[in-house]
Amino acid sequence: MAIHIQRSQLAREGSPYPPGTIDALADLLDELNRQQIRYCSWKSNEHLGEALEGRTDMDLLLDRAHAGRFREILERHGVKPLVPPPRAAFPGMQHYLGIDRPSGRLFHLHVHELLVLGERYVKNYHLPIEREFLDSVRLLDGVPVPSPELELGVLAARALLKYRARDVVKDVLKIRTPGLPSSIRTELDWLLARTTVEEVGEALRAAGNVVPQEIACGFLQAYRKDFRAGASYLWLRSRLRSTLRSRRRSGRTRAALGYAQTMWDRRRRFRRRPAEVRMQPVTGGLTVGIVGADGSGKSTISAELARWIGWKLQVSSRYLGSKEPSRASDWSYLAFRAFRRGHRSASGLPTGSALSTPIAGTRDVMLALHHLSIGRDRTRRYRAGVREAEGGKIVIFDRFPLTSLSGDRDHLLLDGPQIRSILPQPMSALTRRLARAEERMYRTFRLPDQLVVLEVSPDVAIGRKPDHRAEVVSVKSRAVRELATLAEERRGTATVTRVDADRPLDDVLLDVQTRLWDAL
Repeated sequence: MAIHIQRSQLAREGSPYPPGTIDALADLLDELNRQQIRYCSWKSNEHLGEALEGRTDMDLLLDRAHAGRFREILERHGVKPLVPPPRAAFPGMQHYLGIDRPSGRLFHLHVHELLVLGERYVKNYHLPIEREFLDSVRLLDGVPVPSPELELGVLAARALLKYRARDVVKDVLKIRTPGLPSSIRTELDWLLARTTVEEVGEALRAAGNVVPQEIACGFLQAYRKDFRAGASYLWLRSRLRSTLRSRRRSGRTRAALGYAQTMWDRRRRFRRRPAEVRMQPVTGGLTVGIVGADGSGKSTISAELARWIGWKLQVSSRYLGSKEPSRASDWSYLAFRAFRRGHRSASGLPTGSALSTPIAGTRDVMLALHHLSIGRDRTRRYRAGVREAEGGKIVIFDRFPLTSLSGDRDHLLLDGPQIRSILPQPMSALTRRLARAEERMYRTFRLPDQLVVLEVSPDVAIGRKPDHRAEVVSVKSRAVRELATLAEERRGTATVTRVDADRPLDDVLLDVQTRLWDAL
């Protein structure tokens, strides 16, 4: 992927943006400027360069009068709106995700029409100084930003409103980490190097003293003397909350309960289901199946795809292969191996021995039960993935059962039913019943919304998997193509995408990323 970035930087020579800026984001900002849209990057501008590279979010303050034209421009540039989790949705704030197609790099915009800030996860206060912010803009790295005086004054208010009771204790006792996070301290130091406390006070007075200049300046002076001035911060926080009482969106008790509930939810989700704290596309959830023969790179592509889109969206990876068996599948396979060993021992008995046949029959039943259990494992993961997609997640199935069970094509299967194809013929009545049960189970699998077929030639696949048998790899490569054709014929609402997997991994991954992006 590095080659795309290098080309991007070369193409941007003479640009006001720093090297590494995502081309698509630069193009978007250029059009916003040409169309004279009033906006600015209103906070965290000490790492504006990282935001332009897509390594962190960009917080834009937008003039509400320009909101309609702003959204039209975003739509023309293919930037997609997102739905945040309920407790991360705040008034006057929208989220957007964009892509640079030549490189696959993503960028995330937080678009604010109101300056709503405050406690983490709550944002309980509205500061009506949006016009003053937008009137004060200057350019930094080619992007409009507010004056350092206003940005620092509001940062002082943000820092105080986020300052918690536990932070007071830590700072007063000088224990553990400082109450002001390192990110806040870095931002404060960066802005203090560009303005003075006195200029901050003048700017806040000119902006109507919505953020009281004596409180903001008192905080900055205390910070300069001792960044762990817990008692001073507590007193200033109390004064600020009292002054901004009329600006609150909800009462203190309700805000505290909301904060506690969000903390509890996030703790539980991070422990069990980390992706749930992320966002969702407005189009809803999506199932994506990645299939291919050995050597096509399906597991690598699946993992990289989940990591890439999981940067901001709720994503779930579901493995539908046979290499992660349940306990029942393990035990049934151990039983099969035991009876197979017993059959081999019985095969050495004199001709006509009655022991070999029952052992062989039991061996076949154990193998059939093993594959039936594998099918149940896959079915559970598949159904869990479908439920997650219905809840709004992007679900990536690493492998997906594909099979044709009609006519002379019974041999065409990919991670599908196995019993009928691997047991010696004729099968017993019991193994036939187990085979039919397995086939019924796999018929419950509906094709995913997006089926990505990684087509790899046998020669390339064998080169990547030299320990695999060449004839097996060749058969699977052909089966993948034929099953993809069958899936296209009966796809219904599914979209089948064929990708040439003979190419280098970066090129294949970029191809799959852009196809998935188009489906969102």
